[in-house]
Amino acid sequence: MIKKTIALTIACAMLTFFAGCSSSGPVYEETLLDKNWGRSVETAKYNQILNPEAGKNLTPVEGLSGKAAENSVEKYENSFKKETKETKQESMSTTTTMK
Repeated sequence: MIKKTIALTIACAMLTFFAGCSSSGPVYEETLLDKNWGRSVETAKYNQILNPEAGKNLTPVEGLSGKAAENSVEKYENSFKKETKETKQESMSTTTTMK
């Protein structure tokens, strides 16, 4: 009697397990979000590209002369050197005033 009860319990558990895992309809329905997944990133990237054919243009860019561009680059690089010296002096002055 106990063996029949155990076998019937196992059979009911297996039946419940398999019935719970089965589905009567489509398992996955594509939602509106799924249809448009990644579209906002693609749109933003497309809007940021001014000229998609720019890589094919091999003519040199006209604008600043060589000397003017060199001076601009030097000023830009020197601006960082001055800032680092000032920050070192400020940090040294704050440490000396704390003592």
